[in-house]
Amino acid sequence: MLVCILTLIIGYVWADGVSFQRPLSVCPPGWLAWQDACYILLPDRVNWWQAKTVCDRPGSSLVVPDSQEEQDFIWREMRSRMEMIVGSSTNKLELWIGCKDVDNTGQLTCLGVQDRPQFTNWNGGNPHHHQDQDCIRMAEKYGGNWGDSGCQSKKFASCEMRVSHRSYCLQADADGRFTPQCLLNHEIKNLTAAGVIGCGQACWAEPRCHSFNLWQKGDDKKVCQLNNASSIEADPAFLKKVESCNVFDL
Repeated sequence: MLVCILTLIIGYVWADGVSFQRPLSVCPPGWLAWQDACYILLPDRVNWWQAKTVCDRPGSSLVVPDSQEEQDFIWREMRSRMEMIVGSSTNKLELWIGCKDVDNTGQLTCLGVQDRPQFTNWNGGNPHHHQDQDCIRMAEKYGGNWGDSGCQSKKFASCEMRVSHRSYCLQADADGRFTPQCLLNHEIKNLTAAGVIGCGQACWAEPRCHSFNLWQKGDDKKVCQLNNASSIEADPAFLKKVESCNVFDL
């Protein structure tokens, strides 16, 4: 049984002298905020399937623009970050998005979108429907517009996360009691953190993170260990009872 800690960030919006409470999309460090979502550029070029896997977490997926305004924001911000990594080389400034042509049939599917997407941004002449060019990217040579490409090609990618609240979940036994346990041998990196929320924010900021261990080291010191799998995804053999540690899933 999973028991989750829900964090809700509340802000105040003022209109005509009246304040209204509403959830705010506050992004983890390293992510960019736009409207009700957060975005991050993956640091390495990967194929489309790898990009989909890395971005696939609760509330997060490979980016899919659904308006011209979002398209313009993503390309402007991610292009500048790609340039910081590879320079201005036109053939390297390409960004996978979460859309795919189904077996060269011309039927476009996008992650998280039912039926056909309402917004597309094809460059003239695209899609080509060439064999093995099923996956969609934004490209500098198209002015940021879309074109199809081979799914195994390595390109940059961006994850998108819709954020109004975050939850961090503990495994409980059948009686609803918590047994201190940690997920071992899945470590990405170690950090210091004040508590569950701080460690959870660090996990959200790391695209590879699916869970985190919170170790109690002494009276006031906690170590936050980011993991590349959740306690549900991992082999149960790696879940060990440790009195000073708890694992939390995103």
